[in-house]
Amino acid sequence: MTPKKPLRRWLAWTVAGVWIASALAVLVTIRMHPSTDVNASLSVGQFTFRTNASRVLGPGNAEQLLISGVSSLQIQLNSEQTIKTGGSSLRTTSIDIHGEPSASCSLYHVRSGGLEMAGPSIITLAAPRTGGRTSFSLKVHGPLSANLTSRPNESGLRPGFECTRVHVNGAPAGDAEGRLSPQGGDSIFFSSSPDARIDFDLTSQSEIGDTQIPILGEIRFSEIDPHTSEEKTVLLKPPAGYKNEVSFEKLDKSFTLDDSDLLVVVPKSDFYLRRFIVKDGIQLSLHGAVRDVRAGAGSSGLETQMPSLFDHLEYGKAIFGTITGLVAVILGILKQMGGLSE
Repeated sequence: MTPKKPLRRWLAWTVAGVWIASALAVLVTIRMHPSTDVNASLSVGQFTFRTNASRVLGPGNAEQLLISGVSSLQIQLNSEQTIKTGGSSLRTTSIDIHGEPSASCSLYHVRSGGLEMAGPSIITLAAPRTGGRTSFSLKVHGPLSANLTSRPNESGLRPGFECTRVHVNGAPAGDAEGRLSPQGGDSIFFSSSPDARIDFDLTSQSEIGDTQIPILGEIRFSEIDPHTSEEKTVLLKPPAGYKNEVSFEKLDKSFTLDDSDLLVVVPKSDFYLRRFIVKDGIQLSLHGAVRDVRAGAGSSGLETQMPSLFDHLEYGKAIFGTITGLVAVILGILKQMGGLSE
């Protein structure tokens, strides 16, 4: 009898130790949030990100393209046209424009083939919050360039251009304007200053967007209110067929965002703006590995939404299976040794 009491006491302490160690393991795994892959579908009015993409935006037709911060603009005309500059006029088939600081140019009735980036850039995409899909702007910190083509006269619309604070064919700085070839097909090239903004007024049939744009660094889906300096969300109520949702690819777990929430995504690697289109705001699809995803009602209330290590372990089944297995093995061994008999 006497030897069995210490054995039973040892058994009690062993089982208790296993459960305590397992409980501590559960607590640790709940507090750990390993990197994982996410899919995000979001409707936003504005979106700022850093990228090393060499090209952004797909082809699209624009009724007007306003370039704020134009550095140079070259136009090769199919037919001789009259250009007005500095109070005088000239007939030409070649236009060479260089901008002063803060120069701008508007191009009418053109087709864009996309924007070329000279290196890593910070881009802000913005579209009206009030619905519709005809207006869109892109701000860039970093030089860009593009090749355009004028479109033929259509429904009373004729291709042309207007510029302010520019030099035309070597003339002194001033304003300039002119029409392009009525049959279309003129070749247009422009390059921007390191900080520029492009405003698109699209045709009603045109849809602008892009795919597979790499994203570098943290993304905050917010803007700073210029009047209060407070951080405000840029999420919009999604149109029919869309939703504001983040899902974790390797787990059966997702969460839906209110359109008044703030959202922060911290990529780990290989994170992409998989697709975006301008439609009732900007509809985004994002995918890649992330270190953290935080959401909340305000900047001081952001909380991580990342699955814990416990979630990754098949919702803890592996841990509880280990606990049960260890206890069963211990009890089985002791029973074979006669340690559990009276």
